[in-house]
Amino acid sequence: MKTNRWPLRHGLRALLFGAAVAAGVFAAPAALAQSQLLILDEGSFSLLRDGERIGREDFGIRATRGGVGGAFIAQGNILFGEQRRAVMLNVDSLGNPLRVQLELRNEGVLVQSVVGELDRGVWSGRVAHRVGESARAFRLPMDTFVAEEGLVHHLWFVVRFGEGRPVTLFTPSVLSQIRVLVQEEAPDRVALGLREIVARRWSLRSASSGTLLYEVWTNASGRLLRVIDHGTGIEALRDEPPAETRPPLRS
Repeated sequence: MKTNRWPLRHGLRALLFGAAVAAGVFAAPAALAQSQLLILDEGSFSLLRDGERIGREDFGIRATRGGVGGAFIAQGNILFGEQRRAVMLNVDSLGNPLRVQLELRNEGVLVQSVVGELDRGVWSGRVAHRVGESARAFRLPMDTFVAEEGLVHHLWFVVRFGEGRPVTLFTPSVLSQIRVLVQEEAPDRVALGLREIVARRWSLRSASSGTLLYEVWTNASGRLLRVIDHGTGIEALRDEPPAETRPPLRS
């Protein structure tokens, strides 16, 4: 089902989002700001290719209490050279998307904006470029998780809520979907600086071909440590251990 008009309220939301990105911050809606926000994970990743640092991702994932707009809010800022992306994602209590806002800037110039929202199971999304825009509305499966291309922190929801079953990964910037299998693998360790942390490891494979798409490592409480995107060859490694991670006891 295609749509030719984008409601005024979505356009206004996109403009407000653009102003927040231009200021370098995300301003939570007033209703959310008045509710309690519980930090579940936050930090930064170095983005590496062949061991060389090529970018950085800063992120925060929070749970809302008593607010509206979803049970979780994920916010991120990603830097690749002169390219900057800012994204805000709201999801429900099962990690399924409710709304997303994303802007991509190159050398300070806006080159892409993405907005989308779920309404009674139907996702309405708009992707605007400097040369035009596209808008579509379609139904999302119940077990859908956002996994925007080139972003790490969205996988937090996939491994937390999608473990052991096939799920749909949805990419809002290109309005595409793929079915994947989320499986926990053998325990592993992740070295962060001089620290080595016992980690849980997951694989995300294409449900149709079995192709390995992502590997994800977390600590025991589910906080992200490391991600390998096998499609792009990019490895994301956390800059600092999560706050609750303690060094192993020495004998």
